[in-house]
Amino acid sequence: MGTFDKWVDRVYGETDFGRSVGTSVAGVAGLLVYLYWRDWVIAVFAAVIAFPLARLLSTWLYEKVRRATGRETERERAKATYEALSDEERKVVAAFVQAGGAVLTWTQMNRLQVSGPAIETLVQRDALRTSMTADGMRETFVLDTAIFDAAVRDAKRLSPA
Repeated sequence: MGTFDKWVDRVYGETDFGRSVGTSVAGVAGLLVYLYWRDWVIAVFAAVIAFPLARLLSTWLYEKVRRATGRETERERAKATYEALSDEERKVVAAFVQAGGAVLTWTQMNRLQVSGPAIETLVQRDALRTSMTADGMRETFVLDTAIFDAAVRDAKRLSPA
């Protein structure tokens, strides 16, 4: 009885979503086949065949839902951050939107009529950081892309179609 106890502990102690669903589907498939044909060999083959298929499908679906949920959570976080910005901080973000990207060079930023303290506050909020252009020739300001996307959505919502 010790082997069966170990098997039960392993099956019910499983934390991998795909494996848990695969095990359940394989068990149901094996049971249904056994009840229909009354042949345990065919039932075992059915369970063995059903397990990897169910595991792959359920893992794929789970990951797809998990990624979508993560993207939605990130979108909501960025929207909340964007909505919490001061008017001066929003002007800085709007400058990125008007420029058409989440990166501005220092030269471009210096030409803008935006508040220095607002820029520093965005840096402190981890919404804005400095970097280099891809060619390594110029320093840039990089706006968090999720906040940039939230600002673009807000601009589209406010602009007449």
